[in-house]
Amino acid sequence: MVVSLKPELQKLVEERVKAGLFPSAEALVNSAVEQVVTEDDLEPGEMEKLLAVGEEQARQGKFVDGDEVFAKLKARSDVRRNRQ
Repeated sequence: MVVSLKPELQKLVEERVKAGLFPSAEALVNSAVEQVVTEDDLEPGEMEKLLAVGEEQARQGKFVDGDEVFAKLKARSDVRRNRQ
């Protein structure tokens, strides 16, 4: 599949890849499409409710360390890969 982006979107993609936020333009586009699909699967107003819960938890000081989360996700991914 070949997709054409508006020049301003192409520049945004290039900047994010150059900044190291994504390994490639393809990875960024895949991530964006997956996010749209995920959001489409939510009930109307569900995203706002989830954000409100997160904001309230943040106000209460209930934070999760990002590095810890990514380490746990990587470990789970490694386990799954080793099972196959």
